[in-house]
Amino acid sequence: MRTVLLFVVVLTLGACSGQKDATNVEVSASKVELGQMNRDFASALNAKDAVLIPPGEPLVRGREAIEEYWRGAIESGGVRDVSVETMDALSSGSLGYEIGSFVLTTNGADGEAVIERGRYIELLRREPDGRWLSTHGIWNASPE
Repeated sequence: MRTVLLFVVVLTLGACSGQKDATNVEVSASKVELGQMNRDFASALNAKDAVLIPPGEPLVRGREAIEEYWRGAIESGGVRDVSVETMDALSSGSLGYEIGSFVLTTNGADGEAVIERGRYIELLRREPDGRWLSTHGIWNASPE
């Protein structure tokens, strides 16, 4: 499940780049693409004081800790594919959010595909240089 939010934050930059209305976006990525994005993920997309709130796990505080969290998720080798759809995004002044859903396909213990569906929300802050950075991210499983 960790990998999904990595891709979600990438979408967030487009979804809240000054828009006032909801944006529907669908994106998918392979494990290789996610690994490539992870190289610059924490420093490029998270505020220094960002907080990640993974389900059933302790809070992950700070840019460096978040980078390590994602590195471990991607390098574990279990991710096959991920797709993300933005359902709602809004910004006002220097604050914004994005809400969406995801489908994550991983390798099960027997090598068969395991499909997880969920929802997420990202809180964002526009920095003085105009970049949108994630300040808080949380996701959970969805029955849909």
